[in-house]
Amino acid sequence: MYYDPRHKPIPLPHDPLTALVVPRPIGWISTLGRNGIVNLAPYSFFNAVAANPPFVMFSSAGIKHSQLNAEQTGEFVASLATYELREEL
Repeated sequence: MYYDPRHKPIPLPHDPLTALVVPRPIGWISTLGRNGIVNLAPYSFFNAVAANPPFVMFSSAGIKHSQLNAEQTGEFVASLATYELREEL
């Protein structure tokens, strides 16, 4: 199979790129805005990208409060979901 990600729409049932990391971690990204408001959002597109120094990244479609807050403050927290919290997520 040949897959060219430049072709839109993708001629497959699912985008192979988003299926490459399995199992994909699911959890929350929490940020604090400059106005002091806490933001907590569910994310399934985040992962560790380096160990030393430790780096975690997250990505979303479009600009969200999580991204804006993280860019403005330089901080965010990634929390993995536990089995017990699966329904809340």
